[in-house]
Amino acid sequence: MNIHFSRLAAIIAMTLVCGLKPALAESYPTRTIHIIIPYSPGGSTDFVSRLFAKNLSERLGQAVIVENRPGASTNIGSDAAAKAAPDGYTLLISDGAHIWNSVFGPKPPFNPLSALLPVSLIAQMPFVVAANPKIKFPTIKELIAAAKAAPGKFTISSASVRIFVELMNARAGMKLLHIPYKGGALAASDAIAGQVDMVFAALPALLPFIQSGKLKPLGVTSLKRSAALPSVPTLAEIGVNYDISIRYILYAPAGTPVSIQNRLAQATREIIQQKDFSQRLLAVGGEVAPSRPDELSAQIRRDLTMWQQVAKQLPDLVEIKSK
Repeated sequence: MNIHFSRLAAIIAMTLVCGLKPALAESYPTRTIHIIIPYSPGGSTDFVSRLFAKNLSERLGQAVIVENRPGASTNIGSDAAAKAAPDGYTLLISDGAHIWNSVFGPKPPFNPLSALLPVSLIAQMPFVVAANPKIKFPTIKELIAAAKAAPGKFTISSASVRIFVELMNARAGMKLLHIPYKGGALAASDAIAGQVDMVFAALPALLPFIQSGKLKPLGVTSLKRSAALPSVPTLAEIGVNYDISIRYILYAPAGTPVSIQNRLAQATREIIQQKDFSQRLLAVGGEVAPSRPDELSAQIRRDLTMWQQVAKQLPDLVEIKSK
C-alpha cells in the first residue's frame, strides 16, 4: 500500500510541476526587465532602445530599464547579457557588432551564434555617404568615377566603421582615403568644415546636418532607398554589390524559455505596428522591420558567413584581439 501511495504521490507531483511551467511563462513578466545597451548614451542604438523600452514597458505592464554598458567594442555589454540568467529579465539590444567582432576583433568571449538568441528585429537604418557642400559630385555615381580616376585623392571620415568603408572601396573598385575618428560628432563636423571631403556614418547621425544643408548626401548603403532620403540613390542601384544596414535586434540569453521568447516577440510585433513608434523612427532615419525568429537567425548566420568571406578578401581588416 505504501509503495502504491508513493508512486501515486510522485505522479501527482510530476503533473503539478509540468503544469506550473506554462503557468509561470504565462505570468511573465512579474518584475523589472533590464535591457543592456553595449554603447554609451546618446547614439542611435541608445535612442532606438529607449524608445523601444518605453513601449515594451507599456505593453508588458512592468518597468523596463535601459542599462548602458559600453566598452571593448560592445563586447562588455554583450557578454554581460550572454551570461545573464536565461529568465527573460535581462535582455540585449545590439546592432550585431558581436557578429563582426568575432571575425575582425576584438573577439567576444562567447560564441556569437549560440550564446545569444535573436528574439526579434526592431528597426533598421542605412549608412549614408555625405559630403561637404562644396564637393562637386551630385551623387555617389560621380564620386566613384572620380575616385577611380584619382585613387587616394578624396578623404572620407568615420568613427569605428573602417570595415564598412573599406568594403565599400573594394566593392566599388575605388580608393577613398579613410580617416578614422574616435567619435562620430567630430567626423561629421570636420566634413562640414572641409577638413575631410566626406563622412560615412549611420543616417541618424547625419540626418540633421543633411536637412540643414551643412552636408550633401551622395548615397545610402541599403538595398532600397531610405524613406527619410527618397531622392538619394543607393550603391546597389548603380550596380555596386553593397547592401549594408544597421539592424537593431532584441536578444535573450541562450536557454531562455521559448514561451518567454514568444511573449517578447509578440510584444515587439505589436510595438512596431504602432504608428507613433514607426513615425518617431522615420524622423531620425530609421524604419521598423518585422521579422520571424527563424528568419532572423538565418539572416545572422548569413551575415557571419559574409563577414568571414570579407575577411579572406581583405585580410588587412582583421585585427583579432582575444580578451
